[in-house]
Amino acid sequence: MPKLTTHDSGMPIWVDVMVETPEQHYDLRAFLSALFDWTWDLGGPEMGSYSLALHDGAPVFGLGQGEGGQGVATTYFSTPAIDQTVEEAVALGASIHMPVTPVLELGSMAWLVDPAGATFGLWQPGIFQGFGVAYEANAPGWFDHTSSDPDAAGTFYSTLSGHQLTSPEPSMRILQNGDQWYASVSESPAGDAPRWNPIYVVDSLERIHEVVPRHGGAIVIAEMPVPGSAICVFSEPVNGTLMTVMRGGEAA
Repeated sequence: MPKLTTHDSGMPIWVDVMVETPEQHYDLRAFLSALFDWTWDLGGPEMGSYSLALHDGAPVFGLGQGEGGQGVATTYFSTPAIDQTVEEAVALGASIHMPVTPVLELGSMAWLVDPAGATFGLWQPGIFQGFGVAYEANAPGWFDHTSSDPDAAGTFYSTLSGHQLTSPEPSMRILQNGDQWYASVSESPAGDAPRWNPIYVVDSLERIHEVVPRHGGAIVIAEMPVPGSAICVFSEPVNGTLMTVMRGGEAA
């Protein structure tokens, strides 16, 4: 797919993870590199060691270090007017976890908690435009929101983004920007915390089945069919966070 240089308002624009220690930062980088063959643009202490994972030179993932970092992925959505979008999100029932914060000349960010209880981010680009490539191996390919109230969650994100919420099949909820499907809104298993789950594309699930345990992770679901593809769920070895990948092909 051609490199991405802009992202429509309301679309996923970035994913990052925060860990607590330098050792965790190093170990998670090593694990992700083994999975995705990423290279890294390493950030210094002045940037909280915030580092960019690169796929063929294009940014696809961020990894930072800071007190309280738990290894959980945050999905960010694009906005051209972050203060206004935060106000609209709060009016729709979201709460502010971290207020709008400029990040040098790179852009501005905020963290919110949606009405279903899932944390998400907003990003207003400055010179950093987010994902540089998507929908191919070793890059992001899909996003899944899970909660106990997917109908309310779907309505929230559809209203906030201005995108369509469609149901191509019973119990299937899809966020759609024009003709592009980009996220599902699903019911979480009982007891699971609500969250956004970014799903990265891989060339082979069989390779993931071999690489994950060899580097200290554990396969949870080896292969599950989804529309147009199949997914694998596993825990990474540093924080035990569950991650999902999908076999290359059509979006999930």
